[in-house]
Amino acid sequence: MKTVEEYNRKNNNKLPVIKGKRIILTPIPESEEFYKLYHRWLSDTNLKYKLGEEGMNYTLKEIMEMHDEWKKDFKNMTFCILNKETKEPIGDINIYDSEEFNNLPEISIMLGEHSGKGFGTEASKLLIDFAFKKLKLNEINLSVYKDNTKAVGLYEKLGFKITSEIKDEDNREEYLMKIENPNTK
Repeated sequence: MKTVEEYNRKNNNKLPVIKGKRIILTPIPESEEFYKLYHRWLSDTNLKYKLGEEGMNYTLKEIMEMHDEWKKDFKNMTFCILNKETKEPIGDINIYDSEEFNNLPEISIMLGEHSGKGFGTEASKLLIDFAFKKLKLNEINLSVYKDNTKAVGLYEKLGFKITSEIKDEDNREEYLMKIENPNTK
């Protein structure tokens, strides 16, 4: 399989649960408590800057609608990242067939107030491993703001290579990065 959509269609858009040492990747919970937490995360000025969402002010209803769209989209797999010990949601991670990369898979991650604790590294490793072994993807792409040095460092540590540099619509510099499936070389 070369796309997220192929896997999702075959599995009726049912996301698996992926367990790691400190975290669990699960389908997004359908609870108002989760949506309120997600709304709080997306209201954080620093996080919005890292995501390139500075001008966005989502309502709780928009957050719920956004997640509903993601759940129905065969080209998208969005997981909630849970702290395995506390079962507390700490962020989300997704892989999707991206128009920016000619419908090839792209990965992105968002952590609430739990960044810098290794959760993002573990979540990324789990999803990359799942994508290469179960989805049989040949490559995974991403875009990251050049000034988000912690994220750039994480992606390089995971094996992503910078393929090009671009500027977004606000003239902010981004790296486009890619990792190839080592099992298909």
